[in-house]
Amino acid sequence: MSSKMFLKTVGTIFAVGATVQLFRFVFGWNVVLGTWNVPVWLSLIIFAVLAYLSYTAFKLGGVFK
Repeated sequence: MSSKMFLKTVGTIFAVGATVQLFRFVFGWNVVLGTWNVPVWLSLIIFAVLAYLSYTAFKLGGVFK
């Protein structure tokens, strides 16, 4: 697998993760890890990180020029 294909694949995975986090924030989906109820506002931070990682991977993979 070439490095460009790898970066495009990783960028897609991060984009899907970012989309799920954005949907969780918009629709207010609950997530419970053990006994901890994960706050919905945390999804915005996770969304921002994943969106940045996705953008960076796509940029390095040659999607954005």
